[in-house]
Amino acid sequence: MPDTIPVFLGEFLDLHPADLADRLQRLPLEEAQRILPELPPALAAGALAELEHDRQHELLKALPVQKLTPLLAELPPNVVADLVPALPPPVRRTTLEALPAEQRQRVQALLRYAPDTAGGIMSDRFISLRDDVTVEQARELLHVHAQEERIEDVAYLYVTDADQRLVGIVGLRDLVFRRSERRVREIMNREVKFVRVTDDQEKVAQQFEHYHYLGLPVLDPEGRLVGVVKASDAMEIVAREATEDMQLMVGLSGEERALTPWQKSIGRRLPWLYINLATAFLAGAVVSLFEGTIAKWTALAIFLPIVAGQGGNAGMQTLTVIIRDMALGELSPGEGRKAFLKEMILGLLNGLAIGLVVGIAGYLWKGNLLLGVVVGVAMLLNLLAAALSGVLIPFGLKFCKVDPALASSIFVTTVTDVAGFFFFLGLATLALRWFGT
Repeated sequence: MPDTIPVFLGEFLDLHPADLADRLQRLPLEEAQRILPELPPALAAGALAELEHDRQHELLKALPVQKLTPLLAELPPNVVADLVPALPPPVRRTTLEALPAEQRQRVQALLRYAPDTAGGIMSDRFISLRDDVTVEQARELLHVHAQEERIEDVAYLYVTDADQRLVGIVGLRDLVFRRSERRVREIMNREVKFVRVTDDQEKVAQQFEHYHYLGLPVLDPEGRLVGVVKASDAMEIVAREATEDMQLMVGLSGEERALTPWQKSIGRRLPWLYINLATAFLAGAVVSLFEGTIAKWTALAIFLPIVAGQGGNAGMQTLTVIIRDMALGELSPGEGRKAFLKEMILGLLNGLAIGLVVGIAGYLWKGNLLLGVVVGVAMLLNLLAAALSGVLIPFGLKFCKVDPALASSIFVTTVTDVAGFFFFLGLATLALRWFGT
């Protein structure tokens, strides 16, 4: 170990990059900023690539260019292209200019694409063959690349014509077992699934989940092969999108983690809590319309949270199923009507079942048949409202070009609270007017 490495780094030097990233993620920011530049460039680069995005950006911005450049030079161009946008523009330009010429050109080519598209997540590490070469020549090409980084994670060899347009793929098995003198065009598979550089990353991930590919070629608008998306990258997107959707549904930013500094977390949470507070006042305003009814029939207050709570739970069940299928591409626009009909049937059946139980409980508890009927019917109506809102809210947000997961739960619970209180207290008011207590 070189003598120039500080003694305090000893505990970090033998760690796997992923384990080192975990340590850096948990350390105070100032300590992580002190440790990372002192590590060997290859180890520091590997750890940097494994960090959560927030910590990545914090460490990148703290590194001077002379420390940052050796780290980025150790990483594949597609990883560098993911990292440098976090840098301030002047630092980004200086850093890119300091990279080796070939790496800089490859990074700049990848930076042309939006980060949430196939072009933004693809790798340029792939091997392509001309369709007129022989199997033997293809094997020799593999030998040439055996010591190069482009050979890593090779699942397929992509076959192109003279204009670099994709015409087929060849598996490694074919190159091993086919006769040496055969042409690649004779053994290649011409039925190739591919994505375009502009395709949304969620669409790309859906293709991997549907077809179980190891890699998907990426084509530019002219049909030329420019990169490959690996299955591991697609699965990372699926996990990230699932986390983001789960957080957005409850009013978080989609980027928060357990160890995110509280100063950032409060800025991301508080606005949605204010929105939730406004919806709570809306529900409170509905209750205030029936103060006279509650004053005459105090037993109603016991059942208010029951009616609203059950509606909220039922609405979240519907919402979770709808958003999940939307996110995975399993629910096409034409199938929305079927999903709506199914959820309304479930809302009716659940409402009858739960309403009957609550109605009987109300009657037995308070000895008042009229109270049991009111709470039972209110429960039925609120579960129908829950089913209705659980389907229409995400579809409505999608129609408005808004992410369906964006705080949908807040809107659904608002509907079920307001509707539950209105149905229950409204029916109770009618019952008092018509039948008395």
